[in-house]
Amino acid sequence: MKTKKIISLSLSAALLAMTGCSNNGEATASASPASDTTKVTPGAVVTADRNSPTGYSVTFAYDGNDSDKTIETISVTGPFQYVDPDQEVDAEGNQYKPDEYENGMYATNYAPAGGMESGWGYTKEMTDEDGDGIYTTSFPISSGSFAYGYVIQYEGEEEPVNVDDPANPSPAKNNPDSITETGDIVHSIVYGKWDAEKQSDSLNLDYVLPVEEGAGEQTYVSYTGSDGETQYLGIYVPADYDAERAESYKTIYMSHGGGGNETDWFAMGHADNIMDNMLAEGLTEEAIIVTMDNAHYEWDYAQIEDNVLNYIIPYVEEHYNVSAEPEDRAFCGLSMGGMTTTNMYFDHPTEFGYFGIFSGSDMTAVKENEGLDQPTVMVAVGTCDIASEKIMPNDNPDALKKYEDLVNWAEENNMSNIHAAGYYEGAHDWFVWSQCFYHFATEYLWK
Repeated sequence: MKTKKIISLSLSAALLAMTGCSNNGEATASASPASDTTKVTPGAVVTADRNSPTGYSVTFAYDGNDSDKTIETISVTGPFQYVDPDQEVDAEGNQYKPDEYENGMYATNYAPAGGMESGWGYTKEMTDEDGDGIYTTSFPISSGSFAYGYVIQYEGEEEPVNVDDPANPSPAKNNPDSITETGDIVHSIVYGKWDAEKQSDSLNLDYVLPVEEGAGEQTYVSYTGSDGETQYLGIYVPADYDAERAESYKTIYMSHGGGGNETDWFAMGHADNIMDNMLAEGLTEEAIIVTMDNAHYEWDYAQIEDNVLNYIIPYVEEHYNVSAEPEDRAFCGLSMGGMTTTNMYFDHPTEFGYFGIFSGSDMTAVKENEGLDQPTVMVAVGTCDIASEKIMPNDNPDALKKYEDLVNWAEENNMSNIHAAGYYEGAHDWFVWSQCFYHFATEYLWK
């Protein structure tokens, strides 16, 4: 079978382009994110900023000169809002703008205090101060990966358009042959960094940033799926991957959520960066990561399971030096992917040694099956997550899909192998899912 490879951009080059870092990977220090005498380069640049409450600021710049339309307004939008963990998540006013950040707060895509109408993300209008066609804005940024995009209202058009940053294209475009288009194709990435003083009580999510040395290789390969069509897998192999190594590698199979495809766990969740950082710190064992497109099967779990077990796994075992033992395999997913993982666990509990169910379960999948007590299962959700009963109660008691539903079932049935990992700071977003993968790999896998 012919294998098609699409190699992603150099991680070090991507970091330089996205964060304005110097060659040693450190953010450029400055007293402020931009100055009147500095030529602004289109894109997103993160700088050390002593005046920022987080210690860093991000400057966004959009070049409107390349458009043949007249821009009426342009804004940058993304999960640049914060929640105070010392308050109830839905307490009035517990929704803070970047410049209102205080040590201990965490970034989130959804702030329950704002409700479903106004609780999603943060948007700030950009301005062209000197009339050169470059629209800019700046504000504080904390540690982690932030997906952002531009909302442009063109003169004479009824509706605004949402686009990724042309100076920093969405990494979801790294596989242009994806069968299913991901909604994240209009989201670019900018990396904030952790300040040991100003963010000392907040999450240090720097493990999602690209490593300076020793990065593994992330590619996309084609294979023939269960329906006979050419489909694509995202593949990560460690930096020192050896196809002839006597000890075969372990594998982690990962499912995206609704509206996503095989690119999401790498483009938005940075599973490759996380693995690189964990390996650099000696926090987990080397493993190959495999992502897939389950939306292609319209979330028909039986078809997905058939495709994974009888087409994806055999392809991976034929083309990579991986173990064929179930205890050396893991399967995890987020949201709809968490529901997929729930079904995989109840239908095929002995095909994998580990399952990670993030931000979503599916209690219609529950059935008696031999071996349900064998694999290690981690279940987790966000503090502001709509997959939690605390944030959005089930509206259909016959189709329970919340974190608490599976946790309660496990307790009632004395399933000690199902571990309630609890509530990670964030919402139904990549802040939570990146944390989930990190803790799944460091605290549960191969233990």
